[in-house]
Amino acid sequence: MNRPSDAADARITPFGRDLVLPDPFRSLSANEREVLALIRLEGPISRAEIARRSGLAMPTVSRLTGQLAGEGLIVAEEKVMMGRMGQPSLPLLLARHAAYAFGAAVRADSLAVCLTHLSGEIVATVEETHCGLTREETMVRVRAAVERIVDQTGVPRDRVCGLGLAISGFFVDDQRRINAPLGMEDWATGELERDFSHALGLPVLVENDGSAAALGESIYGQGREYPSFAYLYVDRGMGGGIILNGRLMRGVHGNAGEFTGMLPPDLRRHRPTLALLADMAGADAGQSLTDFAASLDPDGAAVGAWIERVAPATSSIISAIAAIVDPAAIVLGGRLPAPVAERLIQALNFYSVPVRGRDRAFPALVASCVQGDAASLGAGTLCFDRCFL
Repeated sequence: MNRPSDAADARITPFGRDLVLPDPFRSLSANEREVLALIRLEGPISRAEIARRSGLAMPTVSRLTGQLAGEGLIVAEEKVMMGRMGQPSLPLLLARHAAYAFGAAVRADSLAVCLTHLSGEIVATVEETHCGLTREETMVRVRAAVERIVDQTGVPRDRVCGLGLAISGFFVDDQRRINAPLGMEDWATGELERDFSHALGLPVLVENDGSAAALGESIYGQGREYPSFAYLYVDRGMGGGIILNGRLMRGVHGNAGEFTGMLPPDLRRHRPTLALLADMAGADAGQSLTDFAASLDPDGAAVGAWIERVAPATSSIISAIAAIVDPAAIVLGGRLPAPVAERLIQALNFYSVPVRGRDRAFPALVASCVQGDAASLGAGTLCFDRCFL
């Protein structure tokens, strides 16, 4: 890959060329993560309550919270009475600028970049469509989006813990490279973490977009009700991810959730994809799938014909997921509009073979409820997971 000139790097790399800035965050210990999670999810919360919830001794909680406060992750509010008796307490909560992470979802026809706070707040998003950008051109756009967001929001640069990059494809070579889809040839098998880290001057983590979107759903969507679910990622192709007890299941090779592999090769053309829907709807070849999905009439004839075609294969996939994974829910998401997902759900059935008039329980079928791009949101969460979660 040809690198930009040194002058170009110095002009547009927002966080320092060649990773000249050290990573401002360390990986927390298990006890520190547990304490921080209680503060992140339940704050303001007292040290006594943290000790009660975690089972840690009070001196340990005091030491850990002191360390977290010293690193700028948490702060204490003014003294308040947290109970009926005793001395006033200093309730703890996340610091205003505790930590931030960027997430980027790169597709053949679009780019989404978001900035999130450790609390889960979505600080800013940038979405744009394009036609067949090269990897080098995409890196320039990601850098520009990151710089624009930082300038507009004023977040401290030293509180950004990294960028997560979500891209279609499957991992090869010990999870160091992603074999990207056809049409993204210069992305295929490149060392993306190394190249993007060098270009951005930030720690970069790469994940398959289906798994990243599942992680985004876990934090920002249906995961708030279903801690364990399978996620069908409907985009140009179809992928997915698996969340078990709030954690992303990646598998030995990093490719867990490749649900297309549940179908025989001759049936894969009938899987639910936006590319097939766009073809059946006669969409303009130059229109991005994002714009196409936004213009869809969920009650239209094209959607109905698409559902009739893909429902049998999709029913096979969800039945296999139910039998193998047994999640609480299966979420239909990706760039598939929720009203279309809900209409598809009505046409799906689990394979049922009752015994003595009873069958096993099946997962709930639900549409994604994430507001925003689940893949880029989940990609940013990868950076938090590395240090804090």
